[in-house]
Amino acid sequence: METPLAIFITALVFFCRTVTSAGDLRYRVELEKNLVLRWGVDYEATRISFELSAEVLPSQRVILGFSDYGEPTQADLTVVGAQIGKVYLKDCWTDKNGILRMDYRQNYALKSGKQRGNKLMARFYRQFDTCDPLDYTFDTGTTHIVFSVVSGPLPLGRPLPSALKFGLQRVQLLKPDLPTPHRPPDTWSFDVTSPNITIPDQDTTYWWYVTKLPQLLTKHHIIQYEGIITKGNEGFVHHIEVFHCQVGPHHTVASYNGPGMAEGKSPELAACREVIGAWAMGASAIYLPNEAGTAIGGPRMSRYVLLEVHLNNPSRRKGLQDSSGIRFHVTKQLRTYDSGIMELGLEYTNKMAVPPGQVGFRLPGFCIPDCTSIALPPSGIRVYASQLHTHLTGRTVFTQHIRRGLELPELNRDNHYSPHFQEIRTLPRPVHVLPGDALVTSCIDNTKNRSKVTLGGFSIQEEMCVNYIHYYPRCNLEVCKSSASDASLRRFFLLANATRSSADVAVRYHSVDWTPSKVSALQSLFEHAPISMQCNTSSGVRFPGDWSSKPVPKIVLPHNSARKRCTKDIPWFE
Repeated sequence: METPLAIFITALVFFCRTVTSAGDLRYRVELEKNLVLRWGVDYEATRISFELSAEVLPSQRVILGFSDYGEPTQADLTVVGAQIGKVYLKDCWTDKNGILRMDYRQNYALKSGKQRGNKLMARFYRQFDTCDPLDYTFDTGTTHIVFSVVSGPLPLGRPLPSALKFGLQRVQLLKPDLPTPHRPPDTWSFDVTSPNITIPDQDTTYWWYVTKLPQLLTKHHIIQYEGIITKGNEGFVHHIEVFHCQVGPHHTVASYNGPGMAEGKSPELAACREVIGAWAMGASAIYLPNEAGTAIGGPRMSRYVLLEVHLNNPSRRKGLQDSSGIRFHVTKQLRTYDSGIMELGLEYTNKMAVPPGQVGFRLPGFCIPDCTSIALPPSGIRVYASQLHTHLTGRTVFTQHIRRGLELPELNRDNHYSPHFQEIRTLPRPVHVLPGDALVTSCIDNTKNRSKVTLGGFSIQEEMCVNYIHYYPRCNLEVCKSSASDASLRRFFLLANATRSSADVAVRYHSVDWTPSKVSALQSLFEHAPISMQCNTSSGVRFPGDWSSKPVPKIVLPHNSARKRCTKDIPWFE
């Protein structure tokens, strides 16, 4: 017979295991009302643990799964339900026609489950990469979660019923395993928001508002910030930036509250270029690392900032009010380094273009060694976070890191990027970038459903390709972006038999008959031809040098990712 002490110890061990198990599920997303998914990541075991909680009828079951961009077809699905009170889980998949099939390898392992009345709970786990070609591979980019509740028998071997509606949520499943940075007890917050403006009834608007930061007699550090979106406007606010105006502390910046264009600032607003806060659709709060903060305040710093809100109103609705912006959390307990934000990628210009009907057209933007060698501090910078950004055709975005021809591990990558989910993502560890390094940001775009060429620009129907990197110590390099050189583009238009009746780049792009050979020629131009560089300071002035026709950096020795190779004995989604 067990003694009371032995019983107590057994109960304590069981309690601790239960607490530990629950504590491992540190992330949570509400898929819809009464349907919640929690998860935890074990990097050592390369495994994710899930807990699905749902309120469903005993005769219903939950379909939960993953696909490249949120489609219920060609998806890796699990089916969770209960029979006679016993919870079960089945590993399934759908082909391109939406036919539901049982996976011949059951790689989702049910750990525990229970059903009480209408409440269903299941805990299960799966490896990041199962080497099963029918399973979705979890990575550090965006994961599209699809889900539905189904009644009746599963339609195995048949297409999913058209009446079955799937929901969609986007998350980053493999978040870096980092502690929350320290928040000093004197931390307080303030908001920079637009003054309840009326959203224009047009497709795209960049709204500008000049305002002031709080009066701070001494230097402070911003240690956290997040977007504040007017309730109901989540679908209209695309991204937000707050630019600090690089003027003297006693200089007055003219008031402005109205539409503008980000690269066409009037002279009095030209100094408002240093980004101190940024948000985009889907982004959560960004915490700066314990060793860095964004500097504001003190007798030498201007209080003026320019708030820019990118608004989308494709249905041209009238009378919508908006007061969105960014909330900053600050402390007077200064950290070791001042933090900065730098733009990498492609210039916002129509010299960038994606031909129509393309499934995977690459747009590379270069930050070249000539720029970093003169603009970065001798000891380099540490990049601790990254926000990838495109408009509607972006599907994959990544930034390569090159040092003297040697390709180092990528700075960031999202293989299943969504323009509707643009988080500022903290990197697993700061990336050390040295003077003379190159950073190449590439966007893989899909224009399969577009019949006309897509040009670069500010409209949501145009394209961008940018990586906003967050780093320390702050330096004077604000923008390191490229575009095709004018001479290279002229040669392409000549070879492509583009119209010569206009010098306008947009007109000439639209006149091209996009045959496969011309698409290939444009792709080659973007990847290999000389480029024009924006190697710019915070005031918008280029660093000294001729930046009009520079060679692109070359990779002599590609990086070996050392990803394990799986034997795929059947094709993916036959």
